[in-house]
Formats: sequence, structure tokens, C-alpha cells
Amino acid sequence: MFFEYLINNQAEILRMIIQHLFLFSVSTMIAIISGIFISIISTLEGYEKFGRVLLTVSGMAQAVPSIAVVALVFLVVGIGMKPAIIALIIYSIVPIIFNTSSGLLSVNAKTIEAARGVGFTNNQILWKIKMPIASPVIIAGIRSAATINIGTATIASLIGGGGLGDLIFIGIKLQKHHITIIGAVLTALIAIIVDISLQAAGKKIIPRGLAIVTK
Repeated sequence: MFFEYLINNQAEILRMIIQHLFLFSVSTMIAIISGIFISIISTLEGYEKFGRVLLTVSGMAQAVPSIAVVALVFLVVGIGMKPAIIALIIYSIVPIIFNTSSGLLSVNAKTIEAARGVGFTNNQILWKIKMPIASPVIIAGIRSAATINIGTATIASLIGGGGLGDLIFIGIKLQKHHITIIGAVLTALIAIIVDISLQAAGKKIIPRGLAIVTK
């Protein structure tokens, strides 16, 4: 039954997979760039208090259900792929901001002072001291956001976003469990592949001796 459905509908399933990957890749890339930028700005010297407030807010925001974010975007923006991407950005940016902010704020003050003592500028301290030290925590946040994003993308189909969520909800609507299972398994496989890929990439990015944090 499973294989028969896969063979008979392979073109449609492939279209949904490509759609799902598009939703995931676009929203995740924007969330990573925006989240890291916001975190860097909020943790600069003189903005530490704001950074800690942002850290608290982002920590609390992680408890908000994904369906609530999708529903809110639907009410404000409408339906389609564009609002689905917006919802995914909003939901996946939270762990990135939380991890990046906490990583940057946790860098030892004595290490920063030592860097200043040898003549490092603020930019050099950020990119040569803070970011490398915080990189394991940042990568962990990105991995978490990516996994969350792939799962949340299935819910985005409720507002016309497409993707493998369509396959899951078609199975539920028609009460054909094999269709739902196929959609769920394919989503899980994408999540596993993406997480393994990010873990491998993280090992190349993170300085030696710090990679253990992301394991």
C-alpha cells in the first residue's frame, strides 16, 4: 500500500518535497542572518541590559506553540506561501536569538579585558574572541531552529504554504493513514539529514576544543 502510493504519486510527492525544502531553506536562511544580526547588536558594549532582556523574552517565546504563530500570521497577512515563510521565520528565529545572545553574553569578562589589553578593537573582540567562543552555542541554536522549522513547515500548509504538510493533512482528511505516515516519515528524514549536515558543518566551523558543546 505504501509503495504503491509512492509509485503512483511520485511526481506529486516530489513536488511537495521540493516545496517543503523551499519553505525551510528560505525561512531558515533569513532567520539565521536576522537572528545573529539582532543578537550581535543587542549584546554590544553598552547594550548588555537590552541583550539580557532580549534573552529573557526569547527564552519565554520558545514556549509559544507553533500553531499559534501560524494562526497569528494568517490573521494579519492571509494565506499562501509568503505568509507561511513569515510564520516560519518568526518561529525559528527565537532559538537562534536565544542561543546567540546567551553565547555572546557568557564570554568571560576577563578574556575580553585581556584582548583589550593587547590592543584589540571592538570589532576584533567580536569576531576573533566572542564569536569563536560562542560558536558552539550558536551552532546548537541553528540546529534546533532548523529541526523546529522543518516540523513547523507541515503546519504551515494549513494557511496554503504547501509542502509535505499537504500530504499529511490529505491522509487525515481521507482517513488513509498510509498517506499521513508517508508525509510524516519524509518530514522526519529531511529533519535527520539536515541535522546531520549541520552537525558536520559545525565541526568545521567551531574551533578545536569547543565542538564538544554541540554534540
